[in-house]
Amino acid sequence: MHRTSPFAIAFIALIVFMAALPQVVRAQQDYPNKPIRMVTMFSESANSNRYRFVAAKLGEQLGVIVVIDAKAGGGGVIALRDVYRAQPMGYSLLLANNNLVGNAFAYKEPGYRIEDYTPVGVMGLSPYAMVMNASAVPAKNLTEFVAWAKANPGKANFGSLGPAAGSNISAERFKLMAGINMTGVPYKGGDQMALAMLAGDIHVTWISLNSARARMQNKQIIGLASTGEDRSPLLPQVPTFREMGYPDMDTATWYATFAPATMPAAMLTKLRGAFAAASAVPEWKTVMEQNELEPYKGTNEQFMAMVRKEATLLGADYQRLKLPQE
Repeated sequence: MHRTSPFAIAFIALIVFMAALPQVVRAQQDYPNKPIRMVTMFSESANSNRYRFVAAKLGEQLGVIVVIDAKAGGGGVIALRDVYRAQPMGYSLLLANNNLVGNAFAYKEPGYRIEDYTPVGVMGLSPYAMVMNASAVPAKNLTEFVAWAKANPGKANFGSLGPAAGSNISAERFKLMAGINMTGVPYKGGDQMALAMLAGDIHVTWISLNSARARMQNKQIIGLASTGEDRSPLLPQVPTFREMGYPDMDTATWYATFAPATMPAAMLTKLRGAFAAASAVPEWKTVMEQNELEPYKGTNEQFMAMVRKEATLLGADYQRLKLPQE
């Protein structure tokens, strides 16, 4: 029986590749030439308007329609898996937040790796604030709170929305870095936790800056520190954790658009250029401020380095705290 030699097989494969190469190059040059799907890991809500705004502005720069496809569920895993597997390349993007990192640890088999994605552009950041009931704790700032907690081991507590919630992980991480002991008090929702804070049932908790500003209208509630590299215009009187000597407490909620990491460089460059142009229009800043998002000042490479650092810290948190995986 006649056998085809390995050389002949390789030669045929090369011919097929060379024949298809012009079509691949042309597809990249013409990209995009049809609507793009921007898959979000969020359900339809009041925040959906900001996602549609981003999609519309990106579409204007690319010259195609960009439609939002909300795929909530599994904390965002459904959306993450969808975009990772989607074809053709470049016509499904991901709009995600920190759950891109969190789900990689929250699930035993998430179906993706963080490095499977590369950023197209960052919508903005939403830092956290650590707030305290000053009538329940004899302290006026973060340094004094830490000193009080050390002098009264086991007495300090914090509000938590569950073991894997950002507020809980932030508190547990701070306990380690500050060398203090605090007991988590679980609540089913943010409103319930806010009432407990006002009543003095809990001493501190981590909440969004906008929520912190609202809570701090009551003079009992004071801001101890905020995450992020710089003080927020929302709470300029509140120092950052970095200022107070805790640089690894600077994690914020971020929102960004991603593409599969396997996307050809020419297509990714075009997307990043369009996102940069869209985010430079004055209306963009107004909409983001209305949605409590601060601009990200770094490059895509610096942002991805921040995401990897966040993953390293969170991986250590999961091991140390023995957080459950689904």
